[in-house]
Amino acid sequence: QVVFLPGFFSETLPTAPFATLALLRLDGDLYPSTRDALTHCYPRLAVGGFCIVDDYYAFEECRRAVDDYRSEHGITDELVRIDRLSVL
Repeated sequence: QVVFLPGFFSETLPTAPFATLALLRLDGDLYPSTRDALTHCYPRLAVGGFCIVDDYYAFEECRRAVDDYRSEHGITDELVRIDRLSVL
């Protein structure tokens, strides 16, 4: 099931109408939007689910947001490059 939520991540994700995600695909580009998406969605990722981050290798702010979040939450799973710019 796919649900589109119009608006900024910081405004729509805290009250998003879902409990669990099998797939999380982030395309926030900037630090605040990437961080907001991770903060509100990553904890809802199902065991065995996938988190894909677009532009990890394109934008320093995106990379820093992901790295900061992973560090702060003790996430040590390997990042796997899936194309020129994205990681899984």
